[in-house]
Amino acid sequence: MSDEEFMKNISWISDMKLRASYGVLGSQNTVSAENAYNLFGGTFSNAYYDINGTSNSIVQGFFQTIMGNSSTGWEEDIITNYGVDLGMLNNRISLSVEYYKKSINGLLFPKDLPATVGGATVPTVNVGDIQNKGWDISLGYRENLSTDFGFRASANITTYKNKVVFIPGSGFFDDGNVQVLGNVIRNQTGYAASSFYGYDVVGIFQNAEEVSKSATQTAAAPGRFKYRDVNGDGAITTADRTFLGSANPDFTYGFNLGVDFKNFDLSAIFYGSRGAKIHNQVRIYTDFFSGYVGGKSLDLLNAWTPDNPTARTPKAEMAASFSSAGTANSYYLEDGSYLRLNNLILGYTIPTSVLSRVSIKTLRVYAQAANLFTITDYTGMDPEIGGSSSAFGIDYANYPNNQKSFIVGLNVSF
Repeated sequence: MSDEEFMKNISWISDMKLRASYGVLGSQNTVSAENAYNLFGGTFSNAYYDINGTSNSIVQGFFQTIMGNSSTGWEEDIITNYGVDLGMLNNRISLSVEYYKKSINGLLFPKDLPATVGGATVPTVNVGDIQNKGWDISLGYRENLSTDFGFRASANITTYKNKVVFIPGSGFFDDGNVQVLGNVIRNQTGYAASSFYGYDVVGIFQNAEEVSKSATQTAAAPGRFKYRDVNGDGAITTADRTFLGSANPDFTYGFNLGVDFKNFDLSAIFYGSRGAKIHNQVRIYTDFFSGYVGGKSLDLLNAWTPDNPTARTPKAEMAASFSSAGTANSYYLEDGSYLRLNNLILGYTIPTSVLSRVSIKTLRVYAQAANLFTITDYTGMDPEIGGSSSAFGIDYANYPNNQKSFIVGLNVSF
């Protein structure tokens, strides 16, 4: 746009571009080649039978090993972008603003069937449509104050709004199965994908009087969780399960800093995420004695007792129950927001006057540090949690990706 005649007299605009794009990408990467067919098989150990009742008349048998679905189609990613790129003051300042929308039509997922259908592998089917949209904004500035000194800085922010647009049939399906608690995620039309679903903990019962005055609740007792009566019918049932947040952040952001002084260069890259929830599954093992034997959390030292009524952790007991560690609830959810220093690099380029004596064109030595620190309130090892397209944000004691690492290197060209 800056090349048009009507823009020639606007001297402070160095470059301006309007852009738009649209594309469709199909995928069946998660679908096996035999997905469309009903297949049968069997081995000596599970499908051969002495059908005639004599010890020497074992007959080969078969059972269904795979359920087919011939109507499974492509998963389509439909991506639309509109944006403007702007350079100002001889491109010392750069600005990019973009609106994006990504729709996933026909999300591929294993079909949810009751156990009564047997042990055959279920088919992958198209379970619904998901939509992501938001704004992506970046701003940068660079300046050379002299031949020896220059600096650069940039920042970016991406807003993120996720919604399940359509799921056939019941309008939802559950996912994110974890030990003891079962499925902790519900994907439902009108809500964000990978939304955590369960009972909302509003406190801990303090005494028998509070238990009697509250909505009836299985295994309610002083020192155990008190759940929110969502529908107000005076009883805590499956109808009181509710959406507790999702692993989708409100926005992600980052900023880069760089300084050049003579032959030295220093750069830093920061990245952050805000607003995502994490299901810390590790707490089922560390915060309750009813789980596995092993290392326990120091939070148990501050568990509820009549003399410690403000504790967040319920009373310590050996057996699990509906009102403690026996069902999916908000106790395991934590704020997954963080800011991380991804990279810090210090380099030095050897002067060409020195290199010319040994027939080397350029030589740069550098030291690099990765993941120097992460600022977060999350109590797990790493708040950057992945997962599948329909079940992410669950910390299964994942191996962390935020270990500190240090590298010393050379860049040489001849």
